[in-house]
Amino acid sequence: MRIDIQLLPYPPDPGLLSNRSVVVIDVLRATSVVVHALSRGALEIIPVETVEEAFRKTKAFSPGTVLTGGERHSRKIEGFDLGNSPREYLPEVVRGKRIILTTTNGTRAFHFVSGGKEVMAASFLNIDSTANRCMELRNDLLIFLSGDEGCFSLEDAVCGGMLIDRICRKGKVFTLTDASLAAHVLFQRFESNLLEALQSSSHGKDLMQLGLEDDLAYCAQTDLFPLVPVFRNGVIKAQ
Repeated sequence: MRIDIQLLPYPPDPGLLSNRSVVVIDVLRATSVVVHALSRGALEIIPVETVEEAFRKTKAFSPGTVLTGGERHSRKIEGFDLGNSPREYLPEVVRGKRIILTTTNGTRAFHFVSGGKEVMAASFLNIDSTANRCMELRNDLLIFLSGDEGCFSLEDAVCGGMLIDRICRKGKVFTLTDASLAAHVLFQRFESNLLEALQSSSHGKDLMQLGLEDDLAYCAQTDLFPLVPVFRNGVIKAQ
């Protein structure tokens, strides 16, 4: 297995995706929300790129069966049911519901890599389950970091490095690109304190200024949920 990681969030060459597994990471907070919501009984997540598309999508479903969630500039979108804090997605709110989700970085990333052989969502919350699934698939792997408005994202790179670490610890021989090796080294710097990585990142600092430091603490937890969300035909469901 060859493991690569894309450190900047630009669309990959579609020709490079068809034979690869892809893991999308947006720790703060889209993929953390996806993992959390599905673990709490949400039926599926529909990631869309724009607010207008989210409102339009809701009309395709019966009233009471769908929720809108997401953010712009880290704040809940006016008229939406939920924001982008995992802690909002309570079982009594999301169980049995479809969630149409739009965020600044993460939901767009799924569409960038939709041509992958299998496209998964990962966060610290489901990191080991994701590593196991990558091992089962045995495909070359691309880890796609959602980034921060087109820029490098420290917390996503650390999470990607942790995924690489978990895969490599499972006893197989892998080929790491230079980018993957760099992400692995970065993870080792923060291995003993993942929350520090989130707090040190520019996006983490923005969230703390908005009073959302509890989201950082929640998203820095590892292996809370043994599930792997898979993006297929425009919809994310638990594997």
